[in-house]
Amino acid sequence: MSVAVLACTDHPAVLPDGADAIGIAGLCESPEQLVGMIGDAERVVLLLHESQYGLAEVQKALRSVDIDPLGAEILETPADTAAFDAGLTLAGLRARAAAFAGSQPEHAKPVLRGEVTRRGLFQPPQPVYLAAPLVDHGVCAAADGCRACAAVCPQDAYRWHQGRIHFNKDICEPCGRCVAACPTEAISNPVVAPTMLAAQMAALVAGNETPVGLRFVCSRARQVPPLLGWQDVSVPCTGMIPGSWLLTALLMGAGAVTVAKCSTTGCDLGHDEQGAAAVDFAQSALEAAGLDPGRVPIAPSEDQLERPIASLEFDAPFTRHGDVEVMLALDARSEGDLDFTHAASSLGVVSINSEACTLCAQCAQTCPTGAIAARYEGETIALTFAAASCTNCNQCTIACPEIERGAINVAGRVDVAALESDRYTINEGTVLLCESCGKPIAPSSMMQRIGDLLGDGFDDTMSYLKNRCMDCRGMA
Repeated sequence: MSVAVLACTDHPAVLPDGADAIGIAGLCESPEQLVGMIGDAERVVLLLHESQYGLAEVQKALRSVDIDPLGAEILETPADTAAFDAGLTLAGLRARAAAFAGSQPEHAKPVLRGEVTRRGLFQPPQPVYLAAPLVDHGVCAAADGCRACAAVCPQDAYRWHQGRIHFNKDICEPCGRCVAACPTEAISNPVVAPTMLAAQMAALVAGNETPVGLRFVCSRARQVPPLLGWQDVSVPCTGMIPGSWLLTALLMGAGAVTVAKCSTTGCDLGHDEQGAAAVDFAQSALEAAGLDPGRVPIAPSEDQLERPIASLEFDAPFTRHGDVEVMLALDARSEGDLDFTHAASSLGVVSINSEACTLCAQCAQTCPTGAIAARYEGETIALTFAAASCTNCNQCTIACPEIERGAINVAGRVDVAALESDRYTINEGTVLLCESCGKPIAPSSMMQRIGDLLGDGFDDTMSYLKNRCMDCRGMA
C-alpha cells in the first residue's frame, strides 16, 4: 500500500531527514494543494501545524482524489517551535496508514465543530467526519442475548431489542469502548483496527538501539507535551484500552508503556477510571510473572525506559482472541505458572454452584464465544467450560435465572493452566426422559426447582410435566 507524506513548510519547516516527504508551502491554509502532489498514493500522512489548518477542508481535499479521509494520519506540530526530527514518529504513522483497510459509509459521523480558519470566515460551515463504530449483525451475538456493548457504552448509544442490537450514531461520542468490549469482535472502528496498531508499534520498536516507550493517547487530546524517548499511539479514547494491550506492547519490544489520562490531555470524555484499571491490570500481571511492574508507569518519565522484555510477533495482537497468546507469552517469561485474579481482566474463569444451578443451560445459550457449552448424553447433561474462549463479559451471569442464589460466577482471572487445558465439566446431572417417545424433557434439577416454586398442590401437574415431553403432552 503506497503512502504519500506531505508536510507544510510554513513556520517552521517540519521535514524530517530521510523521511521521503514532500514539502508544500501554505499547505495548512490551502490543503487543496495536495491534490496535485499525492500521485498514485492510496494513503496519506500529513504534517501540519496545530490551529493553522481546518480538518473539514483537509478531508474535502482528500475525498477529491479518492483517498479515504478517515485513514489519513495527521501529525500536528506547534507553530512556534523550531524544526524537529520526527523520523521515528513518521515511520510509525506511515506503517499505520498503510495498514488502514478502508471504511464503509456507515462509519462516517459528520460533526459541526467550532473551528474557524481565516479562510473559513468566508465559507459556510463544513462538517468534520469522525470514525464511528459499526455493528456486523452477522457476527453479533445479540440474538442469543449478548448485550456487552450496551453495558459499557457511556452514551447509551446501544440498545438491545428483541434479539438485535440497535445503534444510534447520532448520540455516539466514538470512544472505542464498545469495540474493545465486544466478545465476538462484531463491532469495528476503522481508525483503530488491530492491524493498524500492530503495524505502528512494530515500526516504532523495530531496530532501535535505545529503548522506546509507548504512550496511548486520546485522539481528542489537546495537551500532550512530547517526552524524550516516548512515542504516542492514538486511539479514540484511552478508556477503551484493555490491560492486555499494554502487555502486548511490552512483549512486542517496547521498553515501557503507559496510558495518558483524559483529564491531563484535554480529552473531554473523562474515562480516567478505565485507563487506570488497564494500567493496574498490566502491573498486576507483571508482578505475578515476577517482572518489574514499573514498566507500566502511571506517570512516565525518561528514566523509566529499559531494555525490552521480548521482541515478539503475534498472530492476532490487540484482539480478544489474541489475549490468550499474549498471556502464554508472558507466562513463558514468568518464574512460575501465571495465575492471578483482576476485575479488569479480559480473560475469565467460570464456576458453578451445583446446589443452586438447575442445569437449565441458559448460560450456555447466551455465552457469545461458546466458552460455556451444554452436552447431552443419554440421561445426563453436562455444562462444560473452555477458559481459552472466555472473555469475562459476564453475559452468562446476566442470563442466569438463579443468579440471586449464586448459581454461577465469573472471575476476571488469568490462569495459564486452565488456558492450556481442554474443555472441562463444571456441572452435570440427570435428564428426565419422556415415557412415551423417550426424548429428553428437562434436567431433573430444573424440574425439581419448578416443583419447589409451585409448592404443594401441584403434585399431579408436576408428575405430568416430568413424564411427557412437549410433543407428547395432550396426546392420548
